[in-house]
Amino acid sequence: MSAGKIGALVVYAVLAALALTQGGTQLGSIANWIIVGLIAVHTLEVIIFFKLCREASGSMAGHLLQVFAFGYFHVKELKATQA
Repeated sequence: MSAGKIGALVVYAVLAALALTQGGTQLGSIANWIIVGLIAVHTLEVIIFFKLCREASGSMAGHLLQVFAFGYFHVKELKATQA
């Protein structure tokens, strides 16, 4: 797993912890809105890079899930394997 993907997981864990432990506070609300924004952006990435995931070797569903979770970091790996 690349450093970018590990960093993304750390950010998600921090945001989730803030959203769960700081519910009802301004910090909790900000964390929730960032999570919603990330979901929207990563959903767009799945739509944009669907063709790349379909053409890549391996599981298309796995690639789509990783693009949703890691976005740019997984797309970068997919493009590197195709070159």
